[in-house]
Parts: sequence; structure tokens; C-alpha cells
Amino acid sequence: MTPEVERLVRSGRQAEIEGNLRDALVRFEAAVKLAGDDALPRLRLGTLCHRMGDYSRARETLQEATRLDPDNAEVAFRLGLTCDALGDRDVARAAFARAMMLAPSAWQTWFLIGRDHRQLGHAEVARLAYRRALDAAPDEPEILFEQGTLLWEMDMRDDAFALLERAVRICPVDPGYTLQLALAEMERDNLTAARRLLTTAKHLAPAERRIDVALQELASRTKAPRRHKRAA
Repeated sequence: MTPEVERLVRSGRQAEIEGNLRDALVRFEAAVKLAGDDALPRLRLGTLCHRMGDYSRARETLQEATRLDPDNAEVAFRLGLTCDALGDRDVARAAFARAMMLAPSAWQTWFLIGRDHRQLGHAEVARLAYRRALDAAPDEPEILFEQGTLLWEMDMRDDAFALLERAVRICPVDPGYTLQLALAEMERDNLTAARRLLTTAKHLAPAERRIDVALQELASRTKAPRRHKRAA
């Protein structure tokens, strides 16, 4: 990459980490325009589009990155996630298989092993696989989120909550992560934090129905009459 493209990618990543969605998008788009045949700016743009929920654009961008760098396991993994989100299971499976073949000991492979076992109902095996993925990449929000939601289902709530918090802190642009943390806060009866998180999620994804449902539930809980203890 040229120094200018590197600067744009670096500043785009910083904007993404800070939750500045618009600036991150502008910087990654500018990097792609200047990148020529370099796949990395397209990987970063495609990943951001996926996290924003713009799966169609993510797939288009990641397919172009795949054409430019077909041996990049990260590109294959991200393309698989996006195609899976779009319901294109066959293409997703092919992309995941390529990612695992290209990087058999990488975090993406352990993540996919964990995901497969989770879908089969093998919670403990999935937990251990996600743990291996986290050991290799402790700041990857996808792993933090998957392990966090799994542990929540396994009733390991304190560990789960810490992981969900980290996922949102590292990736504040994904409305799904923020929504899940808000739901966890509601279950912990921390309604003030839940309201703040749901407001953020709504800003990130105004049309997401799950956020509206959560806001309605929060409103009903907030309006519920409180029971007061009788004086002795």
C-alpha cells in the first residue's frame, strides 16, 4: 500500500474503534479508491459494512477482495460471515472451508469449530474452541460476542457479561453487539444502562425491529408500579 492508503486505513480503523461510523466509512471508501489491486482496504470496508448490517455491500466488497487476494484466510472468513447473514449457506460454507484450509491453526478456524459445535448443541466443546480462538486473538469482537452469548446461555452470567462488554467496547459500531449487552443489562435489572445502550443501538440501526421490541419491553418495565414496603 502507498503511505496515503495506509494512513486512510489506519485512521479508518481508529474511527471505527471510537464508534465514529461515518468517518470510518469515508476513510475506508477513500482508501479503496486509491488502493488499486490491494485487497486490505476492501477487507476493512467489507468488514465495516457487515458490522453495520449492510450485508449486500459487504458481500460485493469482500468478493472483490477475494478476487484480488484469493489466498487470504481473513477475507474468506469475512465473506463467509456475510454470505451466511444473507442466507446464502452454500457460498458461506465454501468460504469457511477455504478459510480453514488456508489457516488451519488460526483463530478463524477455532471460531468456526466452536460455531459448528454450538449449532449442534455441544456447548462445552464450543466453549473450549472459542477459548482457543480468544487465546490467539483476544481482541476480536466476533469471538468475544460468540463466547459471551454462549456463556450467558450456559448460565455463566458474570463471565458472559464481561465478554459482551468487551465486544461492545472494541466494536461500538455493531448494533447487534450493543443490543445484546442492553438485553443483558435488562436481565440484571440495570434499566438505566439498558436505556443508554438501546438508544445507541437505535442510532446505529434505526430500522432494526429487535431494538424496537427491546425498547417497548424496557418502557413497560419502567412504567410498572413499584412495590413499597409497609412501615413497621
